[in-house]
Formats: sequence, structure tokens, C-alpha cells
Amino acid sequence: MELGKNILKARKRKGLSQEELGNKIGVTRQTISNWELGITGPNPNELKKISHELGISVDELLENDIKDIIVEKVNHTEKQSNMILLLVKTLLLILGIGLLIFGFLVVAKIISKNNRGPKREESIYCKIYGEEHSFNIVYEELTGIPLELGGDAYFNDILDLDKYNDAHQIFNIINDYVKKNGGTCEMIKERDLNNLVNIYIKEGTLTKTGATIVITENIDYDIIYGEDFWIEKYNYKTGLYDKLENTTNNNCAFNSMAYYASPNRPLELFQSWSCMYGELPKGNYRLVKDVFFESDIPVTSKDSYYIWVEFEIE
Repeated sequence: MELGKNILKARKRKGLSQEELGNKIGVTRQTISNWELGITGPNPNELKKISHELGISVDELLENDIKDIIVEKVNHTEKQSNMILLLVKTLLLILGIGLLIFGFLVVAKIISKNNRGPKREESIYCKIYGEEHSFNIVYEELTGIPLELGGDAYFNDILDLDKYNDAHQIFNIINDYVKKNGGTCEMIKERDLNNLVNIYIKEGTLTKTGATIVITENIDYDIIYGEDFWIEKYNYKTGLYDKLENTTNNNCAFNSMAYYASPNRPLELFQSWSCMYGELPKGNYRLVKDVFFESDIPVTSKDSYYIWVEFEIE
């Protein structure tokens, strides 16, 4: 310690031996020797006596030691600060990496969801115990994974269909259950009833402004047919039908009437489109109607199914 060296220097400047200095402050020669060698150190009271006898201030005796202590404390504080700074940087780095990974997973999930491929919608319509029930599923066409379950709650309540992850399996479960209980089911693909319902234009009624359509059902499905319809024109470039724009801003299909058809009771409806499209020019067209199962009331846009009949204006 520097304190011992300072005591030694000051004692020699005063011309005192260790024994003489010890006698003046009330300690042994050996104690003075230990102080000067830095083995031990004086207490505050002894330090004051040394200062008085040697004519040197306590601050001067302790000067170098205080500097060493301050430097040591500064160094220690700096080390602690550096360690804390390193810890904070490490935590921020870990947090940043975590947020980056989380963001990547979210983006990947969104991309995956948006790139699941084409979707398909199919429905099953069943009669069981004298009642009609329908159930429809929107699913991934490539994997069969259900994206949306719809229809009335009858089958879901009985068969707990939410737990299955394959649309075809769900339809098979419904069909098997209904058949085991003496009922019948029909599949309806992509809201297309044309495989269950017959629709055609009555001979001799087609003009450029309207036609009479005839609708019959293969079996009695309790389907509701309104007066609402629209016209689509075949696009030879795309091979698809495009919905015609209503050029008159009028609507001559009110959907205010409800009609039924059956295998033995055809439904005839005169559909005039002149108030919406005027006269149709030459081309291939189809008249499209949205229809509903009686069990789907109250009707929403999700409950709509479609039938259509193709025709040609020469």
C-alpha cells in the first residue's frame, strides 16, 4: 500500500526510528514496521496521531491510496456498465431476432393462406324422417381441407362435424348416417342444381326480349323459385359467360313471388328482359336464376344456389 511508503518517507524526514515513532503514538516498533511494509494499516485515530507527529496531513498520507481506490472504483464501475450495456444489446438482439421470426411466420402464414390453390364448394341435400336438411362446405380443392362449414345445424349437432379435417369424409359421414336411418341424399356441386333440376325454354317462346322457361325437379326438393334472374353472354375469347350490364337501369325481375316445382308439376315462368337489356343482339346466352331451399329461410347471399338455361339469339 502507498500509505506504508508515505509513513516511511515522512518518518525518515523527521529523523525518527520506528521505535521512537511507536512510542510517540503509543504502538510498538513492530506495528510501525507492519504499517510501512503494508502488512497492516493504522486505524483512523492512529492515522491522526501519525499525521500530527510527522507533520504531514492525512490527505497526503493517503493520497496515492485514495487515487488507487478511485481508479479501482471507476474501473469497476466501467466494467459493470460495459457488462450491462452488453447484456442490453444481447437482449435487444434476441428480441429483434424473435420479432423477425414472428413476422416471418405471420407473413408465411398469410402467403400460405392466400396460396392454398383453388377453392371448391359442394353441398349435400338430404331428406330424413320427413324433413329436409342441407349442409355445404367450402374447401381446398387440392387437399380437401374444409375452409367453411354452412347449412342448418342438424347434422353438425348430431355428428359433430367440426372435428373432421376432410370435406369428402364429412359428406360420406352425413350420407351414411342418412341412409342408415332410411333417408336419401343428393350432392350439389358448387351451388349448381342443374343436375337435380331440369330447366329449358318452352318451344316457340324465345324472342330477343324474353322467353318462357319451364322448370321441373327429379324428385321433390322443396326448392323456392322466384322471379329474379339475369342474363350472361358467352365470350368466345375466354370461353366463359360474362354477366350483361343493365343498360336501362331498370329491374323487371322483382323476386317478390315464390314458386315451387315437382316431378309431376312443371313450373312455367315468363322472363322478360327488355326492361333491363332491351333487345339482345345475335349471340349465345344463358339465363341464370338464384334459387333457395325452403329450409334455408331466412335467405342470405350464402344460401343461394343457381340454375341456368342456355339459348341462342340468331
